[in-house]
Amino acid sequence: MIDKYYLTTAIPYANAEPHIGHALEILYADVMARYQRQLGREVYFLTGSDEHGQKMYKTAKEAGRSVEEFSAEKSAGFQNLADQWNITNDDFIRTTEKRHLERAQKFWQVAMENGDIYKKKYSGMYCVGCESFKTDKDLVDGKCPDHHKEPELLEEENYFFRLSKYQEPLEFLFNENKNFVYPSSRYNEMFNILKNKLEDISISRSKDKLSWGVPVPNDDNQVMYVWFDALTNYVTALGYGSKNDKLFKKFWPADTHVIGKEINRFHSLLWPAMLMSAGLELPKQIAVHGWITVDGQKMSKSIGNVVNPLELINKFPLEAVRYFLMREIPFDNDGDYSESKFTERYNADLANGLGNLTNRVIVMINKYCNDTVPEVEEINHEIISLISDKIWPAYNEEMSKWRFDHALEIVWKLLTYCDEMISDKKPWAMAKEGKQKKVDDLLYHLAEALRHSAVMLWPIMPETAERIFKQLGLDIEKELSKPLSELQNWVQLTVGRKIGQAEALFPRLI
Repeated sequence: MIDKYYLTTAIPYANAEPHIGHALEILYADVMARYQRQLGREVYFLTGSDEHGQKMYKTAKEAGRSVEEFSAEKSAGFQNLADQWNITNDDFIRTTEKRHLERAQKFWQVAMENGDIYKKKYSGMYCVGCESFKTDKDLVDGKCPDHHKEPELLEEENYFFRLSKYQEPLEFLFNENKNFVYPSSRYNEMFNILKNKLEDISISRSKDKLSWGVPVPNDDNQVMYVWFDALTNYVTALGYGSKNDKLFKKFWPADTHVIGKEINRFHSLLWPAMLMSAGLELPKQIAVHGWITVDGQKMSKSIGNVVNPLELINKFPLEAVRYFLMREIPFDNDGDYSESKFTERYNADLANGLGNLTNRVIVMINKYCNDTVPEVEEINHEIISLISDKIWPAYNEEMSKWRFDHALEIVWKLLTYCDEMISDKKPWAMAKEGKQKKVDDLLYHLAEALRHSAVMLWPIMPETAERIFKQLGLDIEKELSKPLSELQNWVQLTVGRKIGQAEALFPRLI
């Protein structure tokens, strides 16, 4: 049996350009995907774009464009984001693709055959921005709290999904698996909603009101409600409902769906019920991240503080941006971006920290050891114990829990320790005194510690880690092919190797 790991992002609604929040989510998923690959697992990483629904249709028409052309252009923007941000996704699913439409219809048919879809007339308040119906308790002063607009009154005959039927199975799920929704604060929010009893949910729209969507099987007058369509992407992309279902059989159930807190309800309550209806296994975890604010404020077009992730990496190095977001924005809470915070982190952590340490170690090996990682005579058990018994266990624990900010703190403890070793031992002074063996011992341990640091940094800053490998004279491909269980051992991989010349990893920002 393969040791597999299947993770997905939510598929962003592609009616506008990507913003920094979209980049943050796909980056969280990319870091975990890279880490799981280091662990030796076979990873399948899915992202995509959600392109149906009333909001997409209205936005396209307001822009004077055909909805097909408009959605294709916006979807391409999200694919480009993944490419430009060095994201290692294995697939990109568009909900307008033929493969998705046919398989989503198959999912619908199975749920209907199981008695979970029925048709009735309905009148309710519908928020176009959320693409969902609202009750009075969902509104604040009569308006949607997320979009600050009054919902529209809709009255039509639609299909409904028997969500209420899955009240008890969902309660059992939440009681038995406290980690189903992570972190615990998001689990508690969903469990409280569940305790208030679930109601059946409308899952289609009349073609008179909306023609842009997946056609309901055997009913030419209805299209699927956007959430019932979009959520199925996690299985349709793997081939569910088709003859080509090898990926589905291999990778489902998902190990993690990575989503934002605003769509937690759909993923943690509706999606499991849909899967139960279709007779499919449930995902192992819904990992819910917070929001990113800008200069302490929620991003808003009216305020003019929306950060374009492509413009951001044109201004600053991608590796530094990846570092900042994973260090500054905790997965389990909201976090803030500002250019001043970025510059401060960059100069302190990257230019003066990682970059300076790497430069010092490489320059000293060049100067005192004839460009070769020296043989070690006296083992420093203190640093070996620190790395093997404390740094690595703590790092792995935090990475497995999506606490990338804490994992980076741990790496920086090691970097600080190495800086202090240099300051305490003063290898330049030892070299003047002719204590070459002591210089060799020190620089070997520093080089090996630097290698460990690079391995830990690779999921978050892959290009930086590879540049450190190269400066240490290591074969990058060979290093990346090794499992983490081997890479985190204290072994003399670098001894006797010719190293490269020092290069500035992160020149200071003025």
